[in-house]
Amino acid sequence: MHSFSPADWQSFFTAVTSAAAALTGLLFVAVSINLNNIVLNKGPSMLPARAAETLASLLFVVISSALTLVPQNVRLIGLEILVIVVPLLIITLRLQLKFRREHRDTPLLWSATRMTSSAAATVPGTLAGLSLLVHWGGGFYWLVPTALLGIVGAMYGAWVLLVEIIR
Repeated sequence: MHSFSPADWQSFFTAVTSAAAALTGLLFVAVSINLNNIVLNKGPSMLPARAAETLASLLFVVISSALTLVPQNVRLIGLEILVIVVPLLIITLRLQLKFRREHRDTPLLWSATRMTSSAAATVPGTLAGLSLLVHWGGGFYWLVPTALLGIVGAMYGAWVLLVEIIR
C-alpha cells in the first residue's frame, strides 16, 4: 500500500527536502537583510514572532520530509513527526492567541494570515504523524499538504517580512 511505504515516496521527499532546505536558507538571509525593520518596528509587533514561525514552518517541512528518508519503521516516523509538530503547534497557537488578546487593535487580517500560514504545515503534519503512528488513514499522503502548504505558507510569511513591512 503506497500510503505506508516510504520507498514509494523517496523521490517526492528528496525533492521536498531539497527545496524546503534551500528556501529556509534564503528566508534566513532575507530576514537578516530586513532585521532592523523586523526587530525595531515601533509599537506592538508580531514581526519577530512571525519570522520565527515562518522559519519553524520551513524547518518542520525539511525535518519531516528528511525523516521519511531514514530507513526505519513507519510507526516510528509517525512518532518522530508528532514529537516535533505537537510542541510546535501548541507553542505557535499560544503565542498567537496571547498576542491577539494583548493587542486587539492589530488588524484581524494580520492575525488570521499569521495563524493560517503557520497552521498550513502543522495541522496536516499532526494528522500525518497520527496516521503513520496508528497505521491507519492517509499515511504519507498527509505529508503532501504538510510539505506543499507549509512551503506556500512560509513563502507568504516571507513576503510579509520582506515586502509588506516596508510599505
